[in-house]
Amino acid sequence: MVHGFELCGFAGYLPMALAWLAAPRQGSTMNPTRSMARIAAPIGGVSMLLISSAALAHGDSASPPAWPLPWPFSLDAVVAIALAAFVYQRGIKSLRFKRDGSHRGREVAFYAGLACIGLALITPLDVIAEHLFAVHQVQHLLLRGLAPMLLMLAVPSGPLIAGLPTSLRRSVLVPLMSSRTVRAAFALLARPLVSTALYIGALYFWQIPEVHNQALLLSGWHYLMHVTMLASGLLFFWTVFDPRPAPWGATFPARLGMASAAIFANIPLGALITFKGTVTYAAYDKLGRWWGVTPLEDELLGGLVIWILASMMGLVAALLLVRLWGRTEEQQDQRRVRGFQTPVKRDMSAPGPGHAAQARRRLGWGLALVPAVAFIAVLVLAIWLNWQTKGDSLKQVRVKGATSTSFDKTNKS
Repeated sequence: MVHGFELCGFAGYLPMALAWLAAPRQGSTMNPTRSMARIAAPIGGVSMLLISSAALAHGDSASPPAWPLPWPFSLDAVVAIALAAFVYQRGIKSLRFKRDGSHRGREVAFYAGLACIGLALITPLDVIAEHLFAVHQVQHLLLRGLAPMLLMLAVPSGPLIAGLPTSLRRSVLVPLMSSRTVRAAFALLARPLVSTALYIGALYFWQIPEVHNQALLLSGWHYLMHVTMLASGLLFFWTVFDPRPAPWGATFPARLGMASAAIFANIPLGALITFKGTVTYAAYDKLGRWWGVTPLEDELLGGLVIWILASMMGLVAALLLVRLWGRTEEQQDQRRVRGFQTPVKRDMSAPGPGHAAQARRRLGWGLALVPAVAFIAVLVLAIWLNWQTKGDSLKQVRVKGATSTSFDKTNKS
C-alpha cells in the first residue's frame, strides 16, 4: 500500500500559501502577470492538495475477490478531499451575502469534481483498474479529464481564499507569494502552448507500453502517474476556463485551439490501441485480468475509452468554452454601454452582439462535427484494413489449398 500522508501534510499548508496570490491588495493595480498568479494560486493549492492523494495501494491478486469488492482506504486521499471540501465550504459561507442563486451551479461542479477524484481513488474502481486496462483508462479519464474540468468550471479561487484562516495568510502566504519567481512560474505554466503540451504529453507518455507496464507493477511509478495526470488536467482546464478575458487570461481562440488539440490527440492514440493485433500491456496479465476478459478485448475497450469517451468529454469542454466566450462578450458589451472601459476594444465597424452570438453558435456546431467526421473517417479506414486483412488471409488459404491439391495429384500419378 502506497500512502502519501507526508505529502498530504505538506499539501495542507501549501494551498493556503498559494491562495494568497489571488488575494487583492489594497492600493494595488492589476497587471496580467500578477493577476494570473493570484487567480492561479488557490487553484494551484487545490491541485497540490488533491494530487497528494492521487496514488493508492496496488495489490497483486490474480483472481477477483468475492462480491462485494473491497473498498480501498487511503488516509491521505480521504484527508485531502475532505480538507479541500471544508476550506471551500467555509469560504462559501463567508461569501454567502455576496452570492445569489447563479453560483449554485459552481458549488455543485466543485463538489462533483471532488466526488470524481474520490470515485477514482477510494472506491472498488481503483482495485479493478489494477487488473483491467479498460477500467484503468476510465480511472485516468476521471483523474485527468472529468474531475479537473468540473473543479475549474467552479472557479474556486474566491471561496478558497475566503475559507483560509487570516493568520495563515499573513504569516505563511505573504512571504511566499511575494516572490517574483512564483508569479513568473504561474505565468509560464498558464501559457496555452505549455499547459496543452503538458496535458497531452502526460497522456502519451504514460501510454508508452514499457512505461505503463512499469507504472502498473511499481507503486512509486503508479503514484507518479496519477499525480502528473491530475496536475496536468488541473493546469489545462484552469487555463481553458479562466474567467478573466485577455490580456489577463488567454484569448478565447487560443483556448478553443487547446480544446481542439486535446480532442484530436485522443483520436490517433485511441485508434492505435483499438486496432492493434498484439497484446501490448502485459503487466495486466502478470497481475491477472479478471472475469475472463481476454487481453486483446481488454485493450480494445481501453482504446475505445481514450478514443471515444475522452474525445466526447473534450467536445463538451469545447462547447462549454464557447458558452463562456459568449457570456464574457455580453458582459463586456454591458460594461461598454455603461461607460466602463474594457481591456480589449472591439472594432465598432464589426457586426453587433447578435451576429457574434450566431457566429459562436455555428462555431460550436462546427466543433461538434469535426470529431464526428474524424471518428467516421478512422472507422472507415479500420473497416477497410480489416477487409484487406481478411482478403489476404483468404488468398493464402486458397494458395495453400491449391498447393495441397497439386501435391496430391502428383503423388497419385
